[in-house]
Amino acid sequence: MKVKRELDIEVHEGVYEPSDDTYLLLDIIQLEGQKEILEIGCGSGIISLHCSAQGCNVLSVDRDEKALKNTKINAKKNNLDISVRKSHLFSNINKDDWNIIIFNPPYLPRDEFLSKDDRWDGGKKGDEIIVRFLAKAKDYLKKDGKLFMCYSSLSPKERIKNIIDKRYEIVNFEKKEFFFETLYGLELNKRKR
Repeated sequence: MKVKRELDIEVHEGVYEPSDDTYLLLDIIQLEGQKEILEIGCGSGIISLHCSAQGCNVLSVDRDEKALKNTKINAKKNNLDISVRKSHLFSNINKDDWNIIIFNPPYLPRDEFLSKDDRWDGGKKGDEIIVRFLAKAKDYLKKDGKLFMCYSSLSPKERIKNIIDKRYEIVNFEKKEFFFETLYGLELNKRKR
């Protein structure tokens, strides 16, 4: 997806600020025609705004009220129509409704510094939220639905890879390397039975 630098984005205190993982996802997301899109963990809403600006119907969800408020404000500032709803992963979402689901998960292993911050805390090993997401996401995609997500080399890959192999087909795999980690961006198709 072409990143629109002209979008006016503000990030409120306590809301995940767009970073390298956000832009990696924006680089791999491909939109063709009118789509029903669900973004889980919307943060400031930057990915949802880009999808809406390209004519997609977008539902942005987050478990954090600050993030939902931030996304609403950014949508209004940019004259974009985005639906916003509180949901922890799929707790408040209908099944089989989505052409595309996008998730930039918290993926860092929990330690004494991250244990209180949902923006980064991916669980004890860092893969728990990703595994829970992947286990359910397939049921919420339409027949030919796609999933876009990212994760970090700081999280163990084995469980993530196992669930992807069972439920999805990898269409695109991109990575960005840094001195302290590698970020992976994935485009997945719903595996046909």
